[in-house]
Amino acid sequence: MFIGVVACNKDVAKEDVTKEAIEKFVKDYSTERYTVKDPSNPPSSDEIANKVKEYLSKDEYDAQIANRYYSIPSMVAKEVNKSIEVQDLNLEEQSKNDDSTIDYKYTIKFKL
Repeated sequence: MFIGVVACNKDVAKEDVTKEAIEKFVKDYSTERYTVKDPSNPPSSDEIANKVKEYLSKDEYDAQIANRYYSIPSMVAKEVNKSIEVQDLNLEEQSKNDDSTIDYKYTIKFKL
């Protein structure tokens, strides 16, 4: 299982963000980041990074580039010779903070 941290790069009023919107955001991001359709010709880490850039703040994007997060899905797919797709996402609210933000824990199931 892969774990990632997502930082939103959109200017959205806090009251407009619903759990469903957050779930869609995380699922869309995860689908772009982890999907490998052809394990014999997986996307490069640069291709994956370009797809997910719009989902991340600049600081988070730079941190993930520095940690080489985008090479992991392709390496795994190639090693096991299987495609990868996001199958399911479970989002759980953990806490509401004094600054009106909400912390969530999420689990992603992948299909190989």
